[in-house]
Amino acid sequence: MHRVRLTEPKIAHRLALVEGFVYRRRQPVPPFRFHAGDEPLVASDVDDGDWPVIEPGACWGEPGQDFTLRTTFTVPADWRPPVALLLPIGNAHQFVHPEALAYVDGVAFQAINAYHQEILLPPRWRDGATHILALHGWVGTGKVPILMGQPEVVQIHQPTRDFVAAARVALGVLRELDEHDPIRARLLNALDESFRRLNLHEPFGDGFYESVAVAQQTLDEGLATAGPPLTVDVIAVGHAHLDVAWLWPTGRTRRKAACTFSSVLRLMEQFPNFHFTQSQPQLYCYVAEDHPDIFKQIRARVAEGRWEVTGGMWVEADCNVTGAESLVRQFLLGRRFFRQHFGDAETPILWLPDTFGYPWTLPQLIEQAGLKYFMTTKISWNQYNRLPYDSFWWQGLNGTKILTHFITTPDTAGSWYDTYNGDLSPRQIIGTWRNYQQKETHTELLTAFGFGDGGGGPTREMLENGQRLAKHPGAPRVRLGSACEFFQNLEAQAGERLPVWNGELYLEYHRG
Repeated sequence: MHRVRLTEPKIAHRLALVEGFVYRRRQPVPPFRFHAGDEPLVASDVDDGDWPVIEPGACWGEPGQDFTLRTTFTVPADWRPPVALLLPIGNAHQFVHPEALAYVDGVAFQAINAYHQEILLPPRWRDGATHILALHGWVGTGKVPILMGQPEVVQIHQPTRDFVAAARVALGVLRELDEHDPIRARLLNALDESFRRLNLHEPFGDGFYESVAVAQQTLDEGLATAGPPLTVDVIAVGHAHLDVAWLWPTGRTRRKAACTFSSVLRLMEQFPNFHFTQSQPQLYCYVAEDHPDIFKQIRARVAEGRWEVTGGMWVEADCNVTGAESLVRQFLLGRRFFRQHFGDAETPILWLPDTFGYPWTLPQLIEQAGLKYFMTTKISWNQYNRLPYDSFWWQGLNGTKILTHFITTPDTAGSWYDTYNGDLSPRQIIGTWRNYQQKETHTELLTAFGFGDGGGGPTREMLENGQRLAKHPGAPRVRLGSACEFFQNLEAQAGERLPVWNGELYLEYHRG
């Protein structure tokens, strides 16, 4: 009957409607004042009185333009937390642009971009006083017009946000299941019944918000009886791939690193089980030089065990055009920096998700550098031939064997290749298992989630998905963890049964 009654599209429509009720109170913030230029005019005493104003709904910015946006905000004294700044500065539909590092009263706090639009305000800025907000950033290189949204102070109704996340994930899972799978029908039953419990006669009234708890309980009860999760585990690691030099100068890379890392730190405050992995000591060096306060916070999270420094090399290096001496220097400089600043916290993984092929001599260098494991996704880009394994021992020219794994998470855009820029959606988590070629050998896989290539990193929505997928009917069991944990488990549980690949890992793509 669900097909006849169009239950699935109706649930999707209602879900989009209810998502708009997450903000129970909203108070507009004065429009941003705009200054074009590279200098970060973020101090509290900057005079912006003669800067032009960007009204909500107006187009702003030019390709490649640096900017500072400034305004003020005040949180009403009677608003109970959680309270946030909502800053929809636009979407260039290119990476996460536009992007900016947000400063409150002159203090760098976190990034704002197309997919990170909220700043959850700590108590010191919820005091009823007026505070100065400054965004120092970059428009990006796209040519799509950017529309400024309405900046606001918002009061979040957390139960509604939690219900939206639960319903979003359940809907995403059922869409991946066969129509004859009984779990799919039970998920539709649970969603249909829970949405019927919502009082939508007065959406922003007390009646609606009081009904959310009943709807959540109904959904939870339905999920509890819908069926078991798959007996498959996916370790999910937060990640933010950042090309040090590609479509932007290295000066912009420095700022991208600060933006990305500060956002990760804020999410770690909100999600205690969130783990993040990041390679490339060059990026850490940039942040240490430009924002020592952010770097200090990173070191604390590394010591806590929630921030995984990995990768081995100074940058994620090209391995074909360069020579052995250059690769050795990459290992020496990279591992030395990590030891100097993080002690023994570095994980023994060569992390090269986006390098264009790997020579037969690399396993020997990996071992001599003191590393044990190798991870990439890039070989899935092959134009014609797919490597027959996703987990294997890669044997080098001298006989050295390195435990290797290819992440099998399907690309978000539906391309043929796999991705290191996952979003922890049900489609990607289920697809990670479906794509894996050695299901008979191992049932624990790895996924890396977060906006990447131009940085950005994980979002709140991704982490909500991960929490809900911990034991969701019909889907693999997701556990937020570390890449090192995955490799150690793979070696201990399946190492003796894994095949050997003896030869180059040649990429049939990007060949000039």
